[in-house]
Amino acid sequence: MNQRNKINGNNPDKSVTGALVVNDLSIVYKTRSGVLKAVDKISFKIKDTQGIGIIGESGSGKSTLGYGLMRSLAENGSVVSGSFIFEDQDILNISEKDFNEKYRWKKISMVFQGSMNSLDPVFTIEDQMKEILSSHRKKISSKDRISIIRAALTDVGLNPDFVSRKYPHELSGGMKQRIVIANALLLGPRILIADEPTTALDVVIQSQVLRLLKKLREEKNMKIIVITHDMSLIPNLVDRVIIMYAGQAVEISDVKTVFEKPLHPYTQALIQSIPNIRSSEKSIKFIKGDPPNLSEIGEGCRFIDRCPHAFEDCKNDPPDILIGNNLVKCWLYKK
Repeated sequence: MNQRNKINGNNPDKSVTGALVVNDLSIVYKTRSGVLKAVDKISFKIKDTQGIGIIGESGSGKSTLGYGLMRSLAENGSVVSGSFIFEDQDILNISEKDFNEKYRWKKISMVFQGSMNSLDPVFTIEDQMKEILSSHRKKISSKDRISIIRAALTDVGLNPDFVSRKYPHELSGGMKQRIVIANALLLGPRILIADEPTTALDVVIQSQVLRLLKKLREEKNMKIIVITHDMSLIPNLVDRVIIMYAGQAVEISDVKTVFEKPLHPYTQALIQSIPNIRSSEKSIKFIKGDPPNLSEIGEGCRFIDRCPHAFEDCKNDPPDILIGNNLVKCWLYKK
């Protein structure tokens, strides 16, 4: 077994009870300029009721990872290797028909980035939620549909009597985002993937949405995967964090370590770029340079051109180093 599979017990063994296990997942896109590897051999595990945050800049592959797990990649995207084990089943190795019937929205659900803008402006919230239920649970009675819808709206902190008959334009951004989350919960999923769930919301509403996700995770015994570029959003929401850079997981750590003692130079730079209102330092620290073009990736550390600690060894592909219960992909820790 390689070192990556050892991290935090990330053994691809299907007998891991109650866990979600992703092992060596790679995803590519076929483009006019060639094949682009957006996700490169990512491995992690989520135990019961745990949450994990996937952090990185735009283009790091974090959203592609979520879409890959949900089997919702664009037509030019495909999973080329790896497995996704849940309930003793490799979800990536079953037919599309079986996945749609048994898993999509029922056991694995996703709040897509900007999805509150996808609410249909000509139908009420109740009618749109009824449509979701009728599409996936054809035999359910009209009375049961209403009960499920009311329960889902209540779960996300909304008054069903107030919002169910409203049209999307009559609701605030925060309320629409809660409705999108309610839609994702209608069929009682065990896994919720939330891609940039606070985009375009003010800081007060962001805080409310994050508290809601934490409440749902704890009360509904769900596994949650939060995808975001903003590290400041996730300290109280998830247990572990995957830091992605140029398609790779450069660090997988518990939340406490990643904020107090980040290992990878990229993670350190991300932490330093978070504004601190208590600090006397008024300037914002940026990460200099740009991420590499994923269609032109060569050998060596992908952060080398932006790293203040780069040295000769970094011209070679870095190893996965296990430090305590955490993983870092960096030559600085090679003894």
